[in-house]
Amino acid sequence: MKQSLLLGFFVLMCTNIVLAQQNSGYKSWNPEQEKESVIGGQGWHTGLQNYYDRFPEKAKGVVRKDVWNLSKNSAGLNIRFKSDASEIIVKYVVSGSMQMAHMPATGVSGIDLYAQDANGKWLWASANYSFGDTVKYRFANMKIADREEIEYTLYLPLYNSVKGLQISVPEKNTLTPLPVSAKKPIVVYGTSIAQGACATRPGLAWTSILSRKLNLPIINLGFSGNGRLEKEVYELFPEIDASLYVLDCLPNLTPSTYSNEEIVKRIIATVAYLQQKKPGVPILLADHDGYTDEGINPISKMDYERVNVALKTALSQLKANGVKGIYHLSKAAINQDIESTVDGVHPNDIGMMNYANAYERIIKKIL
Repeated sequence: MKQSLLLGFFVLMCTNIVLAQQNSGYKSWNPEQEKESVIGGQGWHTGLQNYYDRFPEKAKGVVRKDVWNLSKNSAGLNIRFKSDASEIIVKYVVSGSMQMAHMPATGVSGIDLYAQDANGKWLWASANYSFGDTVKYRFANMKIADREEIEYTLYLPLYNSVKGLQISVPEKNTLTPLPVSAKKPIVVYGTSIAQGACATRPGLAWTSILSRKLNLPIINLGFSGNGRLEKEVYELFPEIDASLYVLDCLPNLTPSTYSNEEIVKRIIATVAYLQQKKPGVPILLADHDGYTDEGINPISKMDYERVNVALKTALSQLKANGVKGIYHLSKAAINQDIESTVDGVHPNDIGMMNYANAYERIIKKIL
């Protein structure tokens, strides 16, 4: 154990030395050095074990270990800043595997840079990148004709934990951190689909797309394989001053270990708790979006239809009991098809856009 700690310390020190050497002629900014947090999409800005965590340290030992470990992935987190530089270099270290069999390194461990023009139109910046002991992205030749400084949003990796991130620009240029949005966020509790699997870039996770469409902050609390409407998890949510709670957990409740009665019970308990603690805040519940092999695999069709029936039952019971402020996003509205997933369930970039469009339509009606 002691040797592992020493080795980790040595690697981090070497990485910092390499970063410093490679940044000669540039000035660098480390967001962790700011007095006030500049991390957007983060539900908690204090009480964290690590700067880029999604849950506060007090959740450790309360939520299941798998959920806690996934909360260290930086899904949905972003950093806003402005600069007049035509070249921006971002370097950081990640602690997990660079990629997965069904999801590329650019989505698992990469970053994504967006900007807006004077009319509010979103622009995307391409980069040269390399993945190694240190991940490096270099954005070059950037300019918007109508302004000297550009306001950027930098999205962080979806399925990895970030350490030692630095943003560098040439010495002659400006780099000014921007505060997190003061708007009340939408809180999304979900599965691997919400976390971002299998977007090719962080900015293409449906929560990121939706945030740009609505111009609202979104807190991504998607946990791969672990969105199960658990009391230990949802009891943390009222600590966030949300404008809307989204519950999109059915894809992780399809195993036969979760009976229809158990699913109904969990849905009703989650809604009741959130409404008790945050009266007046609407709650949006989403169908399982289906399996895109359902035309040829009857088991797939039965699995998602079962949990969607359970949600329909729960909604009927809630409404019969006079519960207000609950809304439903249907499978038909999400509208996935045979071209929109990687493996039949995890959306590709087309599928992520389908999700974002469906959520945009219903949330505009709610809010």
